[in-house]
Amino acid sequence: MDTAGILQLEARRYAAMTGNDFATLEALLHDELIYTHSSGVVDSKASYIEALKSGNTRYLEVTQGDSHVRFLGDVALVTAGSHIEVVVRGQHKSLDLRSLCAWTATPDGWRFIAWQSCALPRATT
Repeated sequence: MDTAGILQLEARRYAAMTGNDFATLEALLHDELIYTHSSGVVDSKASYIEALKSGNTRYLEVTQGDSHVRFLGDVALVTAGSHIEVVVRGQHKSLDLRSLCAWTATPDGWRFIAWQSCALPRATT
């Protein structure tokens, strides 16, 4: 796997999130996923997918900004900026985030295993 391959996986993941493509998410997400939202809420693979299936979380748009990939053995770390439009329990949120995510090589291919994000500071004038 190389940088372009990891970024393609990221694009597939975001497309699956916004397209409610649960089969693709099931295939891309590692069974041991730890997904820490910018709110501090932590999801497992099962709870994350359930939130999407139930409609409690609905991603409308994800725009990926600058992304940097680093490989450490069988792990790829991706730091990135992103803009996310999401509806959480009926409340629309417009998020500008900085994130760190991890992909790991498995016998079945690369799987998304961790996400941690925080809000970018708002510009002050």
